[in-house]
Amino acid sequence: MRVFSCFKYLFIFFALSISVRCESIARIVKSEGLVYIKRLGMSTYAEVAQIGGSINNGDAIKVGEYGFAAVLFLDDRSVVKIKPDSQFEFMDTRNTRSLNIEFGTILNKIEKENRSKTFRVVSPVSVASVKGTEFAAIINPSGVDQFIGKEGLFDVFNSVSGQTVSVGPGQKALSGSTGNLMQAPADPREYPTDPEVENMMEQKKKPSERIKSEPEKVKEKAVA
Repeated sequence: MRVFSCFKYLFIFFALSISVRCESIARIVKSEGLVYIKRLGMSTYAEVAQIGGSINNGDAIKVGEYGFAAVLFLDDRSVVKIKPDSQFEFMDTRNTRSLNIEFGTILNKIEKENRSKTFRVVSPVSVASVKGTEFAAIINPSGVDQFIGKEGLFDVFNSVSGQTVSVGPGQKALSGSTGNLMQAPADPREYPTDPEVENMMEQKKKPSERIKSEPEKVKEKAVA
């Protein structure tokens, strides 16, 4: 009887653990082109992203060369827009919300209201931490990260050297895999274009001015 009780409590513990891990934290509000989801515990990006689809704690998202996506966090209504060739994982803890990004470009509009967690963009080299601000993160596989401020303040930490700099509007931080970290002025043209705006501008072009459609590009790439 005692053994049965132990198994019962173990079952409840694991069930609660799974439910916490699979907690829905965000929804996909925009998805165009090649966008895929890898669920927690899976090894591949096998699920095609759908508008309205949920993002659970521990899931990962991948936007291909021809695509973009936007994700809305359910608790504080913060928005992350994801440009092509980007890949990262969502990870929530009690005190932090992290986007563990392998590579790519994301535009973050982090709301100050109703926030109970520090928002972080984490790369193999750097950690950008904010309470509420608007900024872009450009993570290059070569090991040089750029963080560009648009509104508010945030800190960038280089995990190699242990250095930290603060970044404000119109400023950027360059963080390298050798430990180099510097803050500098940012030209407004350096801030990445909103992928949704880019898509709208493309749709407004005359047919003769538009670039080749995505299926054609993918087909040509496959043939090559």
